[in-house]
Amino acid sequence: MGPRVAMMSLAAALIYWVIISVWLAVLATVCIAFARNPRTFGAIRLLLSVIVIDTLRNIVENLYFGLYFGGQYGLFPASIVGVLGNPNYLILPKVMNVVAACAVLGLLLLRWLPLASKERAEAVADIYLKNEALIQETEERRRLFETSLDLILITDRKGLFIRVSPSSLATIGYRPDEMIGHSGAEFIYPEDLEGTRREMKLAREGQYTSNFETKYVHKNGQVVPLAWSGVWSEPEQKHFFFGRDMTEQKIAEEQLRRLAHYDQLTGLPNRTSLHEDLNQLFDEHAGALARPISIAMLDLDGFKDINDTLGHSVGDRLLQEVALRLAAVSNEIRVYRLGGDEFVMVLRDCGDPLVVAEVVDSTLKRLAKQFEVDDHQLFIAASAGIAIAPTHGPNVDDLLANADLALNDAKASGGRIYRLYVPTFRARAKGRRELDSELRRACANEEFVLYFQPQVRSGDGIVTGAEALLRWNHPERRILAPGAFIDALGESAVAIETSRWILSEACKSAALWRAKGLPPIRMGVNLFPAQFRNGTLLQDVETALSKSGLPPEALELEITENIALGREDGTLSALRALRSRGIGLAFDDFGTGYASLSYLTRYPLTRIKIDRSFVQKIDVQSGSEDIAIVRSIIVMGRNLGLEVIAEGVETTAQADILRAEGCHELQGFLFSKPIPSEMFEKLLMSSPPDAPERNIEISRLVG
Repeated sequence: MGPRVAMMSLAAALIYWVIISVWLAVLATVCIAFARNPRTFGAIRLLLSVIVIDTLRNIVENLYFGLYFGGQYGLFPASIVGVLGNPNYLILPKVMNVVAACAVLGLLLLRWLPLASKERAEAVADIYLKNEALIQETEERRRLFETSLDLILITDRKGLFIRVSPSSLATIGYRPDEMIGHSGAEFIYPEDLEGTRREMKLAREGQYTSNFETKYVHKNGQVVPLAWSGVWSEPEQKHFFFGRDMTEQKIAEEQLRRLAHYDQLTGLPNRTSLHEDLNQLFDEHAGALARPISIAMLDLDGFKDINDTLGHSVGDRLLQEVALRLAAVSNEIRVYRLGGDEFVMVLRDCGDPLVVAEVVDSTLKRLAKQFEVDDHQLFIAASAGIAIAPTHGPNVDDLLANADLALNDAKASGGRIYRLYVPTFRARAKGRRELDSELRRACANEEFVLYFQPQVRSGDGIVTGAEALLRWNHPERRILAPGAFIDALGESAVAIETSRWILSEACKSAALWRAKGLPPIRMGVNLFPAQFRNGTLLQDVETALSKSGLPPEALELEITENIALGREDGTLSALRALRSRGIGLAFDDFGTGYASLSYLTRYPLTRIKIDRSFVQKIDVQSGSEDIAIVRSIIVMGRNLGLEVIAEGVETTAQADILRAEGCHELQGFLFSKPIPSEMFEKLLMSSPPDAPERNIEISRLVG
């Protein structure tokens, strides 16, 4: 054998050992991988089994031939060739091939086919479930699209409508087929077109747009405010927009804004608006370029007599007529109602006293002319106080205070005139001190008395409560209503002593009526701001309840907005302590102040009292807007878990409307004016007939 042949034979022998090494490496790799992480072999164990079988077969077969040919070419002893060359041994590799093939076939038949069938069934079931879910999701999206109250729009890159939800007909008056293929510019309010294009551009740049407002023009020409959110789909090259009709929300926001900034009786801006506007004017006119601002504060003379003789309904309608005349004076003058019969006129950029005086004098003459109200020919007059900024006041508070001083001087001089503020008006403080002296004497001489006005259940007219109202039995002026002295009393040194007496007498009266077997009622007592400033309110209430024996739940304390102003923390803690004792807390004159709405959620109230200015505006001929305001307050109270009582009920029509709207209790002249304790006791002793007979009985009792 030549050297070349020998080398080739040796290489042929060695190839088997190379094959053995490779297959050993495969086997080692599989074993190491399995040892390191057997979990990963759960899904491919069958395949690995086949690989192992084939690997072992290859190793054994190639080991056999590697030894055999290695012995022939001198790598191993030559005796091996004789042994392995035995025909009986040569057939062993073939037998192993057959065994390995059978093993693999068995695995395929016994394991692979069942597993494959099972996996196929699972895959088919999974595809079916996913298909069903996709169908359901598609159907749900279709239903949402077709039934959505919101307006859903799909547009292309150019803003052409591709798909429009059926809600378009109810929202903007167009059917979807009338919009598809058209540009949004044909329906968007012109002033909002540029803003919409800007939002669409931002969406295409990857920004999600939400809560941007764009007004659409309804088919009937009305403008519909819509709040939009949307997204741009780059793969589909489509805009997806969702628009919600904001008409009702805008109306509600406007109503709340009017409640906070406008007088509900006359429609004029209220005290809050006056302060805001004057502060703005002061800011605009500040500095070296300061320009004058003139204000005239007006108060009606004799208005109380009209209320007392003809009733508050006539008085309120008279105030409305007065507001109309004042607003018609000049387009350059803005008129405000501060409350009651007080109004303010603001003349900007006017600092000439002669010009202001001429305007005010003309206004007073206009008000002195006859009014026609409910077939009554009424004549009133007005007084006015004038103050000019910055001469008479460098800020809003000083300007208003000095105008008020001038007004007080005009009224003290007999009324029907105007006064321009002069520093000497500060002398009016002397008069207030004199009144304070009289109040001190009244407290010492026990000249104060309590009157009580019944509060009745709207459903059956049963008396459920009483409001204790202070009266001054003046030795010369007889019985005085609180309007004549309550403001001065609230700031007087005897305010605390008087408030304790009111609380004690009210609790004593209620407990006495209970002791006589009369129907148990709730006693309402108005609080003074001084009671919170003094810090003894809790102790005073405990003392009054303890001495009278009245249970805490039979007492209801009434607060107004001015009690909390500037002292919210102290007020809240005191009210929470009172409420924890079971004492009721009522918010009086609800809706007339700036903060009334927010107080409902912050204060531990049990009841709100609808101010009479709202009640007086409703009757069988009232517009839906007037009733809607009262309805919204009642619903608001119900949603907050508060009882609601309406003040100033004077007509059967008002009572019927309030009852129908779900107002829990009523109070007003329809049932009774405030009456002394003895008469109120007789009222409780009377049987509870129906409402008309009760009113007759009350009228007889009060004379």
